[in-house]
Formats: sequence, C-alpha cells, structure tokens
Amino acid sequence: MIKKRIFLLIGFVFLNLHAQNHWQAPSEARQLQNPLNGVEAVWQKGQKIFNSLCASCHGQDGTGNPVMLKTLNPPPADLTSQTVQQQTDGEIFWKITEGRGLMASYKNMLTEEERWAVVKYIRRLKKNKPKKQTGKITANDNEVEAFSFSQLINAKTTFIRQTGGFGFGIQHRFGATKFDKNMLKNFFGLDLASNIRFSFEIPLTSKLMVDIGRTRYGKFYDLGVKYLLIKQSQNNRKPVSIAFYENVAVTTENPPPYSANATFAGGRPFQYQFKHRLYYDTQLIVSCKFSHRFSAQLAAELLWRNLTPASPPGEKAYVLAVPVSLRYKTGLKSAVDLEIMPTTHRHTFPVSLAYEIASSGNHVFQITVTNSDRILAQNLFFNTTLNYPQDGFMLGFNLIRYF
Repeated sequence: MIKKRIFLLIGFVFLNLHAQNHWQAPSEARQLQNPLNGVEAVWQKGQKIFNSLCASCHGQDGTGNPVMLKTLNPPPADLTSQTVQQQTDGEIFWKITEGRGLMASYKNMLTEEERWAVVKYIRRLKKNKPKKQTGKITANDNEVEAFSFSQLINAKTTFIRQTGGFGFGIQHRFGATKFDKNMLKNFFGLDLASNIRFSFEIPLTSKLMVDIGRTRYGKFYDLGVKYLLIKQSQNNRKPVSIAFYENVAVTTENPPPYSANATFAGGRPFQYQFKHRLYYDTQLIVSCKFSHRFSAQLAAELLWRNLTPASPPGEKAYVLAVPVSLRYKTGLKSAVDLEIMPTTHRHTFPVSLAYEIASSGNHVFQITVTNSDRILAQNLFFNTTLNYPQDGFMLGFNLIRYF
C-alpha cells in the first residue's frame, strides 16, 4: 500500500513537471493564420516590440537571458529552438496573447497586428540564429533600445517609435510643498497651482520623428524634430545610440510691459516683435543599455532665447546644460528613473526622480518628484529651481500612450 502511494506521488510530480515544461496551445489556435506579410517593415515593428517587452527574459537573440534562465522557473524558452519553431504561427500567437505564469498576457497590451508582428520576428530569429565559428554577422547585431519611450521624465531619449502610429503624452506638475504643517492642508501640493503639457509625436521613418506640444506655463507651443544617427547593437559593434534633437517653441503670452522709451542694452530703441517670442533647444543625445536592467544617457544641450530680460542683472540669452538620465528596471513592468541636469544658469538645477508603476510597449505611467514645475526645456532651464532641503519639492505624473 505504501509503495503504491509512493508511485502515485512520483507519477503526480512527473506529470506536473511535464505539464509545466510542455505548454500546449488549444487545437483551434493551431489553425490561425498570420495575416501579415513577411515584409521588412513588419519585421522591424515586431523587433521593436520584442526588444521592449520580450528581450529582458528571452534575450536579444531569443536564446534566453542568462540571468533569467537561472532565476525563473520554468525558464524562458529558447525561441530559436526546434521546439518553438516547429509550432504554428497560431500557437505562438495564442501564447503571446494568453501568457502563462511569469509571462504576461499581452491581450490588452498589444493589438492583434502587433502580436502577429512579434510572431513574424520570432520566425526571423530562427534564420538569424548564431552559427559557431562563422565570423558572420548574426542576430547579436540586433538593435538595442536603451529606453522604451521617447521621453524619460523631462529629458528626451534616443528612442523612436516604429512608423504607422503616433504617441500622445501628458506631463503634469503640481505646486511646491514641504514636510511641514501645510503639507496636508494643500494635499501634498495638489491643491496649488499646477503646470501641464500635452504632446503628440509622429514617427516618419525608423530614424526620424516629429513632436508637437502645448505647455500651460509660458503658453508655449513647440515643434521638435529628432533624428537617430546611430543605433546600439547587441554585440557592441555599435556600443551606443546617438540622436540629434531640435525644438523651436513660441510663447503666446502677452508681451512684457515696457515704456515707449524702452531700449535694448546697447541703447537701440526697443520694439516687441514676433521673433522675440521664439525659444530654441538643441541637443545631442547619447544613450547606452548596459544590461537588461540598467540604461544611462548623457546629453549636451544648448538653449537660446531671442529676448533676454534686463532683470536680474547678468542674464544671458543662452543656457548650456548636461542632462544625465538613469533608468533601472525593478521588475518586468516597473522601473526607477533619475534625472540630474547641471546647467550654467543657476547654482541649483533640475533633479527629478520617477517610479514607473505600470509600463508596456504601448504605454507608461510615472509618478514624479522634482524641484521644478517647469516641463518644456526652454522654460525649465531659464527658470529658478527649488532647493530641496529649504524650498520643498513638487509631485507630478507623466503618461505616454502609443497608438
């Protein structure tokens, strides 16, 4: 009797392990046909989604992230293996849709077309599977995304979304608050005056995008262009991504009050013109993904305004800034972001921290803590920032959604 129970227990464990390691799609899923053609644009779309959502576990080349292979149970599948590649497109699509265990369901995160594009890319992984001692370029040349979205907290990133859609963003900053008796009274600054920016971004090619936005403070309308010069590759043939960004903003606020006898600093008579409303932002951005968890970015930024106020004394028409951006993934769908932005304008400069509480390849939501309620760079760097210990801080949030 005891032996019989032992054999039954062993059989149960074996069947349970077998069920875990052999994930079967239902028969109706096997009959599904991929409606997408195998064109390069579809493959590139699937690659970007894969790099953003899947590579952290399955590896950039699909063979599995070494860290995740040791820590996850069951381990991520080798997508280039015969076990995966012999499955039909419908079976792979069903597994991406439904998920299992630690693998998320992407039914509500990705559209059907996006899931089918990922299937196309997984098929491409088989063709690009590394061959030993060939010396040829393999899947390790796959491009790497240091960041999953075109903006971190305030800083622009090197990321450009795949074509065929657009992005919508909301950035919100509440009023300044301190750890004092008024904190609860003003509800952590939420009851105070706040700043908000709406923006749209449109990718024109895989390397070129434009964005437009409107910001409350300064009543700015802005137009930006980003061009990706170099894209990081997994095998470090290209160790970093480099992008150029240019933005022109126009303020629609009323002209500052001035007398009929007002002059420029050199004595020339002053007359307010449209060009005095223009502000410029020029950036060279360099980013690097050091591991599946950690990414960093450094930018050289020049900001220029066509009209410089006479007060306070010593104000200049330009500001130089060197924003540093760091991102550390704390989980499959969460991360901590930090921005430190030294400038030549003030002794204090923007420092911001954010926590991504929900993110996917299509949307991100961040809770932010910062020392400036300005958002647009042309406004952020020309205004005074708070000193954290003395002046307090501002809470806020960022929301980016791709369609």
